[in-house]
Amino acid sequence: MSDDSKKVRIAFVDAARRARGAMRYERCAGRRARVVATAESRDRRPRAEKRGKTSTSNAPPPRGQKVNTDTRASLPGDRWRVYDVRVALEEDPGKDSHEVTPALTKQLAKLLGTRGDADALARGTEVRRKTCDARSVVRGRVVGPGFSYVVDVSDEAISSAGGTARPLRERAKKLERAAGEREGGLGANAEALREAYERAPTRGNDASSTSTSDTFPDDDDKVIVVGLGPAGLFAALALAEAGERVVVVERGQPVEERGRDIGALFARRQLNGESNLCYGEGGAGTWSDGKLTTRIGRNSERVRAVLQALVAFGAPDDILVSGKPHLGTDRLVRILRTARRYMQGLGVEFRFGERCERINRDPNTGAAGGVTLASGDVIRGKAVILAVGHSSRALMESLHLDGVKLSYQSFSAGFRIEHPQGMLDTLQYGSKYAGYVDNGKGPLPVADYRVANTVQDGIAAGRACYSFCMCPGGQIVPTSTTEDELCINGMSFSKRSSKWANSGLVSSISEADASPFAEVGYEPLCGFAFQRHIEREAAVMGGGGLVVPVQTAEDFLNETVSDVATLPSSSYRLGVKTAPLHELYPPAVTQAIRESLFRFNKQLPGFAGPHALIHAPEARTSSPVRVDREKETLMSVSMPGMYPIGEGAGYAGGIVSAAVDGLAAAETLLEMSGKRR
Repeated sequence: MSDDSKKVRIAFVDAARRARGAMRYERCAGRRARVVATAESRDRRPRAEKRGKTSTSNAPPPRGQKVNTDTRASLPGDRWRVYDVRVALEEDPGKDSHEVTPALTKQLAKLLGTRGDADALARGTEVRRKTCDARSVVRGRVVGPGFSYVVDVSDEAISSAGGTARPLRERAKKLERAAGEREGGLGANAEALREAYERAPTRGNDASSTSTSDTFPDDDDKVIVVGLGPAGLFAALALAEAGERVVVVERGQPVEERGRDIGALFARRQLNGESNLCYGEGGAGTWSDGKLTTRIGRNSERVRAVLQALVAFGAPDDILVSGKPHLGTDRLVRILRTARRYMQGLGVEFRFGERCERINRDPNTGAAGGVTLASGDVIRGKAVILAVGHSSRALMESLHLDGVKLSYQSFSAGFRIEHPQGMLDTLQYGSKYAGYVDNGKGPLPVADYRVANTVQDGIAAGRACYSFCMCPGGQIVPTSTTEDELCINGMSFSKRSSKWANSGLVSSISEADASPFAEVGYEPLCGFAFQRHIEREAAVMGGGGLVVPVQTAEDFLNETVSDVATLPSSSYRLGVKTAPLHELYPPAVTQAIRESLFRFNKQLPGFAGPHALIHAPEARTSSPVRVDREKETLMSVSMPGMYPIGEGAGYAGGIVSAAVDGLAAAETLLEMSGKRR
């Protein structure tokens, strides 16, 4: 490894170590004596002047009124974390700014009760999170959209601002102690890593090359990563950073060539079964909305490491503080290209266009000892990280035949529902403020939604029906891997400037729903059989050629085929055809979606109206099978040395959770190898 590569690896490991130390420090902060800022001077202004009422004018939000432009600079010493600091739309620079503005400082001073210099308070304030609040409420009164901030403010800044009239006391998710964290803050660390990555040497950087087989000798001392989605990418990154020799096997192509294949699909209906919206560098999430939201905790060490690495590879800094961070397909392509270049500099070997057909067992131990590729090549290794996506059906069948323990995993299936984005903007913000969206260019973010319902239909826990992977300002795209099995998904670019919004409208599929479609001897894979049946039926309804069958939500509820003459426009590029979508799924699934549509239409008037167009089918929301693994080692319970990770193995749902699972597997493998301190 070159000296530059060693420096980069050390920088990343040091950053991770500091983050771990910060987490331990933060957990202990609540036990320490509180530092109470006392009032050094009192504000004698008239009460009316101190109240500082919020403006309700319709003037555009102010621009350039910043006090502290580097909002992620490190704050010295201990600090307070203040939640839900609300700033009205008219007083905020908008969604793309994370500055500490005078308006934000003013609201923060009110919450803390500081009495002095606002500039001093601003200099010690750092924005940690910013989220749009579509319906801000002040003292029980709706005042229109605005922004809710989570900020850190140092004890020193509070003292410099004149202290507080009363001692500050902790209240969960209102006001908490936050210890001095990482040196330089997340943004500063990411910037340092980005500079280091840019200096890293390249090695075999020709993306069109499917292999650099001379990188490693043909021995067993390497880790094989199968699949280059988020889980595989971050597992490979962590292993390479720790000095492991890594080979990545990806059936699809690098993002450059993959982009050309997808372009041919959109323009000429040429579907490449091995390079498409499911298969290729970055996985299925590359041509999607690029959401970075997660339910596993934004402040966890591994989530921070993932976001920090993405920034280092070229993601915008605001993903570190945005309440709903997303990248968009256009940014993901550039980020993946940079990540590959860096890992090649660390000696990682990428074998694109190589499909893994089998995980090989060591004949003596039964442990994973390598892989066999569709080309006939055999790669030996000391461990295999299985990071395939939710559409790797043939490999899962191979694992089943080889005696690897698999289990059915509940998933969801249904449709994509599309609305005019302008309609949603008006529903969420009201007609008065909808114009502030301006097709993604205004101060307000394009409106999104999240709806959910549970229908009691004999299932013990009820049948869930909900929106999935909502893509505001996006489009519907084909995710089929063969022409006779039709499947769709949604995607958005970073600006989210499309005139449409789409979301999955899906219902949970139980094992009882899927088991009638199972092939004899393949019962754990009955979810795949269910998906195939639905996708083939949908392809027939569309008439072939990847044409998508559609029906207005209103007609779906009335069980009538939509009239072509009154059909709303669609973002789907390869054509649509009216069809009886109410006949596509088993009756229980259809009924759950129908009942939920009625409910959602009450919550969002027009949601199930004539302008809502349902497209079919959305059947690959997650993997319908789980590769059983041990809780502590993360290895397969039936094949030691194989680490099933990510969405395809049944342990993640989304970019961040898959990446975190990849990091966890890499760390576990390193610990077992004695390479992690």
